[in-house]
Amino acid sequence: MKRRQLLTAVFTVSAAVMVAGCGQDITININDNGNLIGSLISENGIESLVSGNDAQEPEAAEEVYSSADGWSVTYDPALFAVNEDEDEDVTAFVYQGESAGTNMVTISYIKDKQPEEVLAELTDNWGDPEAIERSESYFPGTNDKWGYWRCLPAGEEGSGLSERAFAGEYNDGVLMFEFTEHRGDDSSAPDPAATALQALTDSITFENFGPQKMYDYIPGVYVRTYNEEIEGEEMTFEDTITLNEDHSGEMSMQDDLYVMWGSTVLMQADNSYEYTVEGDKLMLNLDGDWLEFTKQGEGDEIKAADEQDTAEASDETKENDDEPGKLPAYKYNGDDELTAAVYRFMIDNYAAQYDKTDVSIPCIMIVGTDESDSEDIRVYGDFWLLNYDLEGDTLECKSGGSYPGCIHFKKTDSGYEALKMDMVEDGSGYTPSAKKIFGDMYEDFEKVSSDDQAREKTRAQIISDYVNDNKLSITKYHDFGWDPVVIN
Repeated sequence: MKRRQLLTAVFTVSAAVMVAGCGQDITININDNGNLIGSLISENGIESLVSGNDAQEPEAAEEVYSSADGWSVTYDPALFAVNEDEDEDVTAFVYQGESAGTNMVTISYIKDKQPEEVLAELTDNWGDPEAIERSESYFPGTNDKWGYWRCLPAGEEGSGLSERAFAGEYNDGVLMFEFTEHRGDDSSAPDPAATALQALTDSITFENFGPQKMYDYIPGVYVRTYNEEIEGEEMTFEDTITLNEDHSGEMSMQDDLYVMWGSTVLMQADNSYEYTVEGDKLMLNLDGDWLEFTKQGEGDEIKAADEQDTAEASDETKENDDEPGKLPAYKYNGDDELTAAVYRFMIDNYAAQYDKTDVSIPCIMIVGTDESDSEDIRVYGDFWLLNYDLEGDTLECKSGGSYPGCIHFKKTDSGYEALKMDMVEDGSGYTPSAKKIFGDMYEDFEKVSSDDQAREKTRAQIISDYVNDNKLSITKYHDFGWDPVVIN
């Protein structure tokens, strides 16, 4: 993909999300209060460790390794050598016992990035992207934090090399675990190296694991009210979906179903339901039908907030010359309602994922639209969101990224209502996911997304319109490492 990234781009995984770590099953127990208790049981012989088999192992000598990044693990120094790179926030624990090859887990802290961005960079070197398994689960050492797995299973020949990685948001950065394992010819036999690596990872503790901000918008109670005719009488019913901050939840429809929620799927022990949250709407795929739920209490609050934002934007426009740094919110100035809905969607759904700046301005490169179904209008494109601070008379770009894919809308009496977005994956998943989403438009999409000159021309026009519409005394915009661009 030939494009210039500004800073951190945010991407999502596909909907085909499994419930547990690669090569692992998950056991979900639900207590009388409806609380979920999940435990990961792997296929590499750890069943014996968990269930407590007959053999009694002698108690191993243990040491605690404490990282400057706030995490600690317990390990047997007779089994592991510890290699540190403090400058890079990387620590490797290399298994010293007999094995078919190197067995190790590397724990890294990466600042100012997103988990899936880090995983994409890592798995670019793994080879065939179609062979990489994707899944999600609780963060090691927690029962309320979340993260993403990538796994490249071992081939049938050779030393039985498999590679796994887990990454999750951790204190304004990403904590990533990379597993390199050689199982040899007999992958069915219990593997002491795998057991030791799993035990070390499971022992992790944290001094202060802060809230995962990337999920802030999801927890809440979502309600769907509908009418049905029962024996000639119309009756009103209410379904609710409750999603808790610890990734547990409950679907109260015909029955009460306890679930765990990941980025795109509500999960049970034997079932899963695709979902998406945009603004105050939760869309649930139930047997092929997308049902719409509204966040409880959110409608009036959002309306009031929009009215307040409008008033504040007007005040900020008037005060801008006297108070540098105060800018009105961006608003699309064209006549096309569908395009306006796309601009609103980008700001409403992605601006909050970045540190606050003076203004967020989308750059929309539409590839095509399909308005044949008013219940599912599709807009395909390379959608950018860029965030600026005003410094003097210059808009300084502080962050932003591209979100290529397809946004789904429904036509309503009041305009266009966003339903969900199918987003192209980054890294090794880019091409196959783009071909799946864009279909016959894929070649057009590639031309649009790779045309930096056309995109920068569109961006300059959008910024110029914003400055002129709001009568701002801004003369240029600037990306770090590039020359400022004068606004016409």
